[in-house]
Amino acid sequence: MQLNDCQINLRPSVVHIIGILYIYTFFFEQANKSFQVTTQFSGAKSTKMNIVRKLRVVQLRSTTAAASKWFSDKGKTPPKGKDSGQSKDSGKGKASGKAKESSKGKDGGKGKSGGTTKGFCQGDGKKKEKSKNKKVTMIMGEGVGPEVMCAVQQVLKAAKAPIEWEIFEECKSPDNEDVPPTILESLERNKVGIKGPVSSRNWQRHLRKAFEQFAYVSIVTSLKGVKTPFGCFDVVMIRDQMEGDYSGIEHLVVPGVMQTIKVSTTAGAQRIAKFIFNYALKNNRSKISVAHKANIMRMTDGNFLDAIREEANKHVGKVHFEERYLDTVITNLLMTPSKNDIVVSSSMYGDVMRVMTGAMMGAPGITPGYSVSDLGYVFECRTKLFCELVGKNLMNPTGSLLSAVLMLRHLKMDTKADLVECGVRSVYANTDIRTQDLGGCASCSEFVQAVCDQIKSSMS
Repeated sequence: MQLNDCQINLRPSVVHIIGILYIYTFFFEQANKSFQVTTQFSGAKSTKMNIVRKLRVVQLRSTTAAASKWFSDKGKTPPKGKDSGQSKDSGKGKASGKAKESSKGKDGGKGKSGGTTKGFCQGDGKKKEKSKNKKVTMIMGEGVGPEVMCAVQQVLKAAKAPIEWEIFEECKSPDNEDVPPTILESLERNKVGIKGPVSSRNWQRHLRKAFEQFAYVSIVTSLKGVKTPFGCFDVVMIRDQMEGDYSGIEHLVVPGVMQTIKVSTTAGAQRIAKFIFNYALKNNRSKISVAHKANIMRMTDGNFLDAIREEANKHVGKVHFEERYLDTVITNLLMTPSKNDIVVSSSMYGDVMRVMTGAMMGAPGITPGYSVSDLGYVFECRTKLFCELVGKNLMNPTGSLLSAVLMLRHLKMDTKADLVECGVRSVYANTDIRTQDLGGCASCSEFVQAVCDQIKSSMS
């Protein structure tokens, strides 16, 4: 015990010595720098030296005060085996006995706020782990957009997903069709967004180029309970968004002659090729099929195909790669959809196949998807505005709800994603609740309520 006491008494002396050495070393370094500066400006030498002295005095006082506080706190620390009588964070009031006991452990500093916060995960009842809400940008969109986005909010609330929405009801700038700076700033800050449909092509292009959304991914899966002639299938459609026919470069050459430019760059093709194979490996997908017309457009489609071939050579034995002409891929999708896994194409080809495969699910506009960018992801079900359904409570929210499932998985909330996805699929598999686009007579709100009931049933 005497040896331990000796060590405790010596420790402050060592810290003092180190602190003094640090202060003097820092002082002389700064003094030397100040001397070099003042020799260049001799007229202001005395003024600068006075400033340096004042700074040194302030720093010395601050260091001394900090050291004094440290030693004072050390002196108040009770020996092992004795209770201090008060927890560290009980300055605002008297702490309970349980709070005192929890402050002794390693994780005692995790509950400093002491407030009630949503999103607690309880294990055995002895330890509570606080789950922070994730901020997500929600763009309500136009047409039926506000209705389906409200459906997303209602369903994710039923699943108790720890999401904090940053909602934008107006999606366009007041004087033009560009994306408002507030939305761009929100997406840049949150890195994740979900949106309803927007009609303006300029708006879509502005968002795509502002965030370099180089790829769009849509998940096309059969819904049990929805009868289609295509059977069971599970296909991922990935298309380029920045280049190809949709690069947006067109002009009038002479009156009566118009021209559009199809752009394909090596860097752009390599970027999407790398993403495709990383996606396949991450999501346990075994085959990638590339749809192209390189036999006709040898340079542009050829460049796109070459980049994917080069990336495929790095993953031989891990992912099966095949290249097919566009018409062959479309035929295979319609005739034997279950034999397809990941289908990749450039912008225009991929857009046509996305709409076609979406209709294979049973109705247009129910296919979930998202835009990919290194700056963040935006989730959406790409569909038209359905202005004829606005305010009638008839829109099918399936596509937006399944897009929210993809968003939850992206946020590593797999348990919540499973709840929502199972809720949607259970309504189709186990009930006859259908919206009008699928031959039913249920309203949007009735379908959403049925999904919420399925979720609550799974949670109980």
